[in-house]
Amino acid sequence: MWLLFLTFPLTAMAQARDPRVDALTTEVTQLKSSIADQEQRIAALEKTVKALQAVAAPVPERIPAPTPPWQSASNWNLIKQGMSEAQVVGILGPATLTESVTDMRTLLYKPDPRSTTTLSGA
Repeated sequence: MWLLFLTFPLTAMAQARDPRVDALTTEVTQLKSSIADQEQRIAALEKTVKALQAVAAPVPERIPAPTPPWQSASNWNLIKQGMSEAQVVGILGPATLTESVTDMRTLLYKPDPRSTTTLSGA
């Protein structure tokens, strides 16, 4: 009889379900469903990206370098006699060529031979 009395609580506990386990089981099922939905969306997006890449516009041409400041005629109007080399370079940018004679340096600004610009100065 004692044996029957001792086994009764064990069988009762085995039959009683913990509500936390049920909640966790439900949550895991929902998470699995959510993951499956996300995987489908990701696959659809990847397919769309590949399709768009296949018909994408060609790569645009390289943007040309900005025009050097010395090629703007208005900047030449700012140059005054007696200015320092640093002041001139500050306005016109670095010279394309320099010539030095005794105590005087001449900054030369000439276009690249491939350029269509006709402006030059010293």
